[in-house]
Amino acid sequence: MSEDRSVFDLVEPSSGELISYGDSADQVIELFRATGTSKKSIGLIHGGYWRPEYDRAHLRPYAARLAAEGFDTYLIEYRRTQGSPDEYVEDIESAVEVIGDCTLIGHSAGGHLALLASKSPQVKKIVALAPVSDLVRGEALNLDGGAITLFLGCDSDDRPDLDPMKLSALKVPVTVIHGANDERVPVELSQSFVEKFSEIEYVEIPDCGHFELIDPRKDLIFRLVLRALH
Repeated sequence: MSEDRSVFDLVEPSSGELISYGDSADQVIELFRATGTSKKSIGLIHGGYWRPEYDRAHLRPYAARLAAEGFDTYLIEYRRTQGSPDEYVEDIESAVEVIGDCTLIGHSAGGHLALLASKSPQVKKIVALAPVSDLVRGEALNLDGGAITLFLGCDSDDRPDLDPMKLSALKVPVTVIHGANDERVPVELSQSFVEKFSEIEYVEIPDCGHFELIDPRKDLIFRLVLRALH
C-alpha cells in the first residue's frame, strides 16, 4: 500500500491571528476562531519528527475544520532545534499557559509533546494521533532515519524524563488514535503504550496510515476525534 501524503497538497491560508509567547519567530500560536459560540479551546500540535523543516502550515486545514466544528483552535508553533529537546517541551508548556484551559491534540511528534504536557494544570484532556509514545523502542527501530536521537542529542536511555513510556502516571484523560497501516510511527508503539496505561481510550483504525489522521477530508476519522473531544 502506498502512503497517502495528499494532505500536504491541501492549502489553507493563515488565520491572520498570531499570538506570541516568546522572543523567537517560532514561538507563536495561530488562532483559528470557532464558527459560532466556541465549545472549548483546542491546542493543536503539529508533528514532523521534531525536524525544523516541518512547521504548522500542514495543519492549517485541520485547524480550520476544527474551528468550523465550533472549537477555538490554537495551532502551536514551537522552536525545532534538534539536540535541544527541552526547548520543545518548554515551548509547549509556555503556549498552553497562554491558551489557558484546553484539550491538546497532537499528531506524531506533536502527540509525543502533548503527552509530556499532561502535567500542565491547564491541560484537561489529550487526544494523541499516532504519537511517538515510546522513545526507546522507536530509537531501536531507527524511526525516520534516527530522528529520535537527533531530537534528543543523546541516546533515549539518557533522557527518560522525555519518554512518555517512562511517565509514572497520566494526569488527565487521554485518547490515542492510531492507524493500523502506519508506516511512519508503527502502531506497536501505541499498543504497548496503552498496555501500560490501561485507562487510555484507544482507537485503532483498520486500513489507515499516518497522515489520514490529520486529513480533514477523512470524515469518519475526523468524527472519531470529535467524539474524543466531548
